[in-house]
Amino acid sequence: MKIALILNKLMMKLIIKLFAILMLLSGISLIFAPEIIIGWIENNIGSTTMYLSAIVVRLIIGLLFIITGKESKYPSVIKFFGYLFVIAALIFIFIGQETFQDFIASLIPDVIPFAPVSGLLSMAFGGFLIYAFSRNKKLELK
Repeated sequence: MKIALILNKLMMKLIIKLFAILMLLSGISLIFAPEIIIGWIENNIGSTTMYLSAIVVRLIIGLLFIITGKESKYPSVIKFFGYLFVIAALIFIFIGQETFQDFIASLIPDVIPFAPVSGLLSMAFGGFLIYAFSRNKKLELK
C-alpha cells in the first residue's frame, strides 16, 4: 500500500513538472511567435472543447497543487496557486460558455501587445514549479 502511495505522489509530481515544461515552452512561444498561441485561441474561441478544457485543466492542476503542495519546497505557495486554479475553474463554470467566450474575445486585443511580458511570466512560473518540485534531500548521517 505504501509503495502505491509513493508511486501516486511521484506520478503527480511528474504531471506538475510536465505542466511546468509546457509553461516554459508557451512562454518561449509568446516571446518569439505569439501569433501561434493567440491565433489558436482566436480560431478556437467558439469551441466547446476549449471551454471544457479550460475548466478541466484548471481543476486537475489545481487539485494536484493542493494535494502535492506539501511535497514541494514551498507548500503554502503551491497550495495557494492550487486554490487559485480551482477558483478560476469554478468561475468559468458559473459564468457559462457564452460569457467565457465573450470575455476571452474581449481580452485578446488588449493582450497582444503584452505577449512578451506574458511569456516571461509564464517562463518564470514554469521555472519556479520545476525548482519547487526538484529534489533537495540532504544526506542524513545516522
